[in-house]
Amino acid sequence: MRLLAVAVYDTHWFRAVLYILIAIVVARIADALLRRRDRIQAKLLGREPDPGDHTRYVMIRRLIVATILFVGVAVALLQFQAARTVAQMMLASAAIFAAIVGIAARAPLANLVSGVMIAFSQPVRLNDYVSVDDVFGTVERISLTYTFICTPDDDRVVIPNEVFASRVVHNYSMGASGGMLPVAFTVPQGVDLEAARAAALAVADELAPAPEGAANRVDVDDIRGRDVVLRARVWMQDPEQRRELASDLRAAIAARLGAQNAGGGKSGAGDGG
Repeated sequence: MRLLAVAVYDTHWFRAVLYILIAIVVARIADALLRRRDRIQAKLLGREPDPGDHTRYVMIRRLIVATILFVGVAVALLQFQAARTVAQMMLASAAIFAAIVGIAARAPLANLVSGVMIAFSQPVRLNDYVSVDDVFGTVERISLTYTFICTPDDDRVVIPNEVFASRVVHNYSMGASGGMLPVAFTVPQGVDLEAARAAALAVADELAPAPEGAANRVDVDDIRGRDVVLRARVWMQDPEQRRELASDLRAAIAARLGAQNAGGGKSGAGDGG
């Protein structure tokens, strides 16, 4: 009987089945341990796991289980001389797949490194009011891979940390408060530009007087067809009020120019920068 058991154990089929069973058992144990993570977190925090975290952990759990089963099947096939080439190709393809995943993960890894750099160097902090390109808002959350900005319209803008770290970021919550707000408007050619600039500058000084050492100004920005584009650069004390200030400036400039050129040409306030 003992000799029969040894003979069965020495067969390729027995070892192959044994390795597959071991892989299944290990995969089930790993899956059960990972499943407990959400229950433990819910018990410790007193709430259900965040949907984003839950989605990530489900994907991680499935990848781990699939990897264990894949390796188990490959090791089982190595027990057969005829299938050994196939098993070696499976293991080699796993290494190639890992390399491909590493290349594909360049962006997430770059975001991760950038997130760590942002956390330590702190060019921005939570609740800072910042602008990135044309996005203005309050930093609501900084994760390892993304930075979340809440705009004045209560929209959430998600910026990858790699992009965030490589752009010019204006942080209005650090250093001197305030900044310059550009507001563009047009006047027709032939209008007295100096009078138009003086009128717009008077409006700017009334609505947003510049502090000592700074000054508002109105520049000729561009010529488009029959219109001349002027741009007022106005000091704003509170960057979070830039939209309201820009709206007030456009309305006041349009009214002032309209009154000044009553019976004359057209004028209009454009977009702020």
